[in-house]
Amino acid sequence: MTPISQGSDRAPVLVNRTRDRYLYVLIVFITFASMLGAVSISISSEPNQFLLGFTISLFVMSVIALIVLWRGHITLAIYIVILQSVVGVFATSQIDIWWMLFDAILAAITASVLAERNFYRIVMTLVLGTILALIIHSIQIDKIGNGQLVPYLVIMLCVTIVGVTTRYFTIQSRKAAEVAASSANLLQAAAATSEIIGKLLKLDELLSQAIELIRERFAFYHVQIFLLDEAGENAQLAASTGSVGQMLFERHHSLPVGSRSVIGRVTSSGQPVTANDTDPFYHRNELLPNTRSELALPILDGDKIIGALDVQSRRYEVFTTEVIQALQVVANQLGITIRNARLFEEQEKTTNDARRLFLESETNLREIQRLNQQLTRSGWQDYLQTGKPVSGVTLNGTAITPAAEWTDSLRAATRARQAVTTEREGQKIISVPMVLDNEVIGAIEVEATGTTQESDITEMVNAVAQRLALSLDKARLFEESQEATAREQRINEIVTRYQSVNNIDELLRITLLELSQSLGATHSSIRLGTAPVVSLNGEGHA
Repeated sequence: MTPISQGSDRAPVLVNRTRDRYLYVLIVFITFASMLGAVSISISSEPNQFLLGFTISLFVMSVIALIVLWRGHITLAIYIVILQSVVGVFATSQIDIWWMLFDAILAAITASVLAERNFYRIVMTLVLGTILALIIHSIQIDKIGNGQLVPYLVIMLCVTIVGVTTRYFTIQSRKAAEVAASSANLLQAAAATSEIIGKLLKLDELLSQAIELIRERFAFYHVQIFLLDEAGENAQLAASTGSVGQMLFERHHSLPVGSRSVIGRVTSSGQPVTANDTDPFYHRNELLPNTRSELALPILDGDKIIGALDVQSRRYEVFTTEVIQALQVVANQLGITIRNARLFEEQEKTTNDARRLFLESETNLREIQRLNQQLTRSGWQDYLQTGKPVSGVTLNGTAITPAAEWTDSLRAATRARQAVTTEREGQKIISVPMVLDNEVIGAIEVEATGTTQESDITEMVNAVAQRLALSLDKARLFEESQEATAREQRINEIVTRYQSVNNIDELLRITLLELSQSLGATHSSIRLGTAPVVSLNGEGHA
């Protein structure tokens, strides 16, 4: 990453290109003008040898300047052109006053546009000094009268005005171009930084990368981000650059909203706040001794202040309007990205909670299914172990008879837990298990005869087996509930008889008779008290 150069003395590229084009056009003009002048002088009837020599030397210097310019030595080409202009002033002063005016103005413009400050002053001093020396010399030899002195004074005034005004506009153009280039660089850095941080969705990663990007791209001394707590009363440090920032973060550094600090003022007003180390209200941080100026910008979520971006510089009064505007763009993007990151984290938390609840419900469902399966298994085992008269039926021809035998095809269907087709005495037998709550409670087998397709028979028997399993379980539960109701009714009848008896012997006798009749028992007994303890010799005692 290339940091932005703040307050650089280098001319922007646009100004340099304009200067180079002016230099090229000027050299080409001088070259052709000197060549045409030398030709016209040489073919005249009485050529001026001094003027011819001057134009030829001017042409040679122009050619040299072009070659130097083509090779990329721009500074040397500038020196040659300015030297031509100054020499031209000296030479034309011996020929004609108006040619001297032209060369003097050309020298002043060229020095104003192309030369650096000190070289410009030297050129202007030489040109004006030459004109002044000519005036003094002419006066001393009584060559110029009082009336003829005016043109020389006009030349000096014109050269001075042209040189100063051209230099002024050149400097202002350079400054304007530098400001424009600096603003463009600032906005470009702000846009690039905003583009990078706009893609981040993790809040911690967003804050840490944002401060490093701002510090590197804008070449600041220290950068940090504060976020307001839930109550909106304190701005807590959320990210800070360097080892100093880590120390401040570990201290849980925070500043009250509305305090005299720059963070307190910006989080209270919602407006950018700048401060220099010379301001009376400025509070210097002992961990950041090199700070000369500080800027705090609000981080907004819509119209709500959620934090502040704080940047510090080693330079005094470095935060210009352009810098503040560029950083406000970054702060605005930070507000949007922080909101998105928080929404993403909330959505991620909601998703994780939903996933956890789903896994828990899935586990609970599997446990319920296991318990249902276990209850179904134990319920049917208890039902069949009670010696019920019907544990199966068989159809032979038109007669239905009770049967409890399991054929090989029925066993195979229950083991496979799916339909099984076998052959018995040349006939196809289709066996289907009856499954309830993932527990096999029986099986059906049917002899496949006639023209019905085997697949159709299997599908039909499967459907019947599923419905039969549900109906059988309902019937079993109904029978068990009826038995429980009968037992409860019988108990209530026995207890009712207790209410008309006040004798212990009679209560015991009634209880034995009623239980024996209800349970079909031939032997029963009741004892009162505690069982005697049997000693080692077989004798018992209470």
